[in-house]
Amino acid sequence: MDKFIVQPGTSLDVERSKNLDIELTNKFLNGQMSFAEYSSEWYCDDNKQDIEDDRISDEDTVGSPSTQSSEKVTRRRKVTRLTPALMGLMGEANLRFVRGEKEIAEKMCHEIIKEVPDAAEPYQTLAQIYEDDPEKSLQFSLLAAHLNPSDANEWLRLAAISKQRNDIKQEMICYTQAINADPKNFEIHLKRLELLAKLEESKYPLYNLNINRVRCYHRIVTSLPVTEGATIMKYARLAASMYHESNEVEKTLEVMSSAYAKCSKIFTVEDLNILLELLIAKKEYKTCIEIFVGHVGIDIEAEIQTVKKENNEIEEQTHYLNCTIPNNLPIDLRSKLLVCFIHLGAINLVQTLLHDFLSNDVEKAGDLYMDIEEALSAVGYHELAMQLLEPLVQNTSYDLGAVWLKHAECLYKLGREEDAIESYYKVLKHAPQHPTARKKLFTILEKKGSIDEALNILQQDYKYVVNARLLYEQCIVLKKYGKLLKYLEVGEALLSKTFPRYRHQAELKIALRTKGGVELIHNFRVMRGENPFNEDDIHFDEEEEFKFSPEEEWLFFKELLEVAYKHKKYSTMQRLCYGAIMSKALAPHRKNLEFLCFQSCLLNSDYYNAMKFIREITQKNRSPRTWTLLNFVLSAAGEYSQIKFLYRLFDKDTSMVKNLFLGNNFLTSGRYLVALKYFLEYHEQCKEPISALLIAISNLVMAAQRTMDKHHNLIVQGLCYMMIYNELRKCSAESNYNIGRAFHMLNINNLAIEYYEKVLNSDPISKCSQHGIIDLKKEAAYNLILLYKGHSPQMARRYLTKYLVID
Repeated sequence: MDKFIVQPGTSLDVERSKNLDIELTNKFLNGQMSFAEYSSEWYCDDNKQDIEDDRISDEDTVGSPSTQSSEKVTRRRKVTRLTPALMGLMGEANLRFVRGEKEIAEKMCHEIIKEVPDAAEPYQTLAQIYEDDPEKSLQFSLLAAHLNPSDANEWLRLAAISKQRNDIKQEMICYTQAINADPKNFEIHLKRLELLAKLEESKYPLYNLNINRVRCYHRIVTSLPVTEGATIMKYARLAASMYHESNEVEKTLEVMSSAYAKCSKIFTVEDLNILLELLIAKKEYKTCIEIFVGHVGIDIEAEIQTVKKENNEIEEQTHYLNCTIPNNLPIDLRSKLLVCFIHLGAINLVQTLLHDFLSNDVEKAGDLYMDIEEALSAVGYHELAMQLLEPLVQNTSYDLGAVWLKHAECLYKLGREEDAIESYYKVLKHAPQHPTARKKLFTILEKKGSIDEALNILQQDYKYVVNARLLYEQCIVLKKYGKLLKYLEVGEALLSKTFPRYRHQAELKIALRTKGGVELIHNFRVMRGENPFNEDDIHFDEEEEFKFSPEEEWLFFKELLEVAYKHKKYSTMQRLCYGAIMSKALAPHRKNLEFLCFQSCLLNSDYYNAMKFIREITQKNRSPRTWTLLNFVLSAAGEYSQIKFLYRLFDKDTSMVKNLFLGNNFLTSGRYLVALKYFLEYHEQCKEPISALLIAISNLVMAAQRTMDKHHNLIVQGLCYMMIYNELRKCSAESNYNIGRAFHMLNINNLAIEYYEKVLNSDPISKCSQHGIIDLKKEAAYNLILLYKGHSPQMARRYLTKYLVID
């Protein structure tokens, strides 16, 4: 079903508004809402709206930009008049009240309220009827004043009552409404400021009152008549100063424009400077010219030409021909006049006036030189701008980085690149980390073909505040010119903005167990009583807004990993992966990051931390590949104390792979009988060559222990399982080599030699395009050399020269 929309101004809208009035009034009278809440339904930001009304009422407001109306519509109370019949009834009610017939008078008032709920008269009478009940009387008086707000004295009386009751918010509303009723009464403004001062001293939360000091000053400026010029200027200066401190240019211009419209004759040079500066900031150059002509006494000769545009619209263009300036015109105003003419395109006048302006002492007028230069550069008059910059850079007081930067940019625009390079180097002398100067200087040097020098220019000193955007641009350039190791170094520095560096294992555990940002690590350090930042951390420019998008950061991170891998910078790879775990932008890639951390640990031979990752991986993903990785880490790390973890891992796993893991763990830790038990269970179920080989190894290792009994039986069992392994294993070279090793260990050398010889006569195990022929001939030959070298050196040398000589 479509929604039924009520159009404003229709009978339905009026009826709805009337019902809302009755509802709000009843809530107020029943104590369900305070008068402050009740009035806020009618007056949204009332003081701000009345400032706007006062500003619009000023006929001669200068250059003040039109303020957009608030999105939230302010409901304005219109005074409702009673009909003649109801006026007669109202008169009868007042007469009854005078005679003492209060009940009848009250009933009459309520009858009138039923007919016209937003008329003030019945509430005024009810306030008098309830004089013995101060609370009720005040409520009716507030309602009456609200419905007929033009009586300033009544609002002041209600403010005094509210003050006695210590109702600060209601008192402030009453003063504000009194000002609305009589805005030209300066005494009321002062009373509101006095209340505001007391509240500021007691540190009352003024945001609850929707008023502040600067808005009170602004209201005084817009409200007082022209005759109060001195007072207007006093408060205009105060308001302008406060608006300037909070960087509210629009408001500063509004208050100064209002003051100028009313009392321009008493504007001082300082006041004019402020107003003109604000107008220039808002690009109101023609308005500035009008002020110069009307107030400063400058004569300007101009002609207006009518030009027809391409779309057939008619436009009037003003051409300024001549200008006469009083001799006593302050230099500040002269510079602003020049700026206005520059932006208005009066280049002929600018050249004439600039010649006179340059006669001023640079030491005293250097800042004004800069203002004019900025205007000239903005419109493309770089030759004229150089006339101002040359004296500045030659003056020791203005031998500054900002001035040299302007000088360099101007030279570059004029095509004087060699001179521009020298000036840019002067900028870096004063401000070594200046990103703009470095980027511009790089562009010029790259264009000249000085690539190495250009790349060095982009390098920032990490001891000082660093610009992240320049780091990123440096990465792009380094990648472009193939400087990949430097690209990796700078890229790691850039990512350190969001990637932490861990100090100890406790921090790494936090990163692996929780998802958060760098702040989590910093908070942990604070809890430990440590400095949250490292001494050599890179400090980035906080005012800079450069930031990777999540996808850009992920792609950049992967590129750095690829470079680190290709150049075997495994430590860097591991640091990057660890840092990425705590990046908020990379949180969606958490699963991939954990595996990348594991890979980087393996590549960097950090098996201790690799064990942490593989434990998590095997618990989440059970597959032959994860078992292989787990076994590799256990073997490479020499971890023999993981039996509890393995028991938990395989607690509910019915596959026989757990026998291999548990048996191998017990075998490497020296508990051979327990290992043999697990291997035998596995062999009974699977009959695989690996299980037969492990059983044989377990028996033969136990046979080599002095503490074991029945060595002969163990040797026989071990050799039997070796033969079973030989039958199950289809690769003769491998099985023969392992049997030979078994006989070698038992010092049955003749049989060991026989099986090693079989290996030498066997075909290769496999052939690989990448690794070539894979066999065990070198290993078998080496073992034969060990067997022969003590008794037959000639035979040992024969095997050495045939199988172990590198061509």
